[in-house]
Amino acid sequence: TKQRIQLALKGNREARNLLKRDTNKGVILGVLANPRITESEVEAISNMKTLPEDALRIIALNRQWSRNYIIIHNLVRNPRTPVATSIAFIPRLFPKDLKALTINRNVPDVIRKTAQRLLSTRRTA
Repeated sequence: TKQRIQLALKGNREARNLLKRDTNKGVILGVLANPRITESEVEAISNMKTLPEDALRIIALNRQWSRNYIIIHNLVRNPRTPVATSIAFIPRLFPKDLKALTINRNVPDVIRKTAQRLLSTRRTA
């Protein structure tokens, strides 16, 4: 495990692609802490449904990554993203994505209702 974490922190793209599917939380956090990780890799990671909450929280807290719409969209749709994190990103979604979110049964009920409420207020405004 220690060697995998070190490889995640210092490895190249191929190593990161292999290690992002690792079940150990420390390895995934190491991949995210790698200074050479690209936004496209983070987009793919944020879409993974098996990611631990801590990793999703780290992605959301990174300013550079949270500017990317695809990453935000993936975080909100991911059922494992903490609710507080998802709710903060909902106002930044496009109306078509909000509509899709209202019928998505994989996300928590709070997220669906918040998306529905925001969609209805945008329509009336």
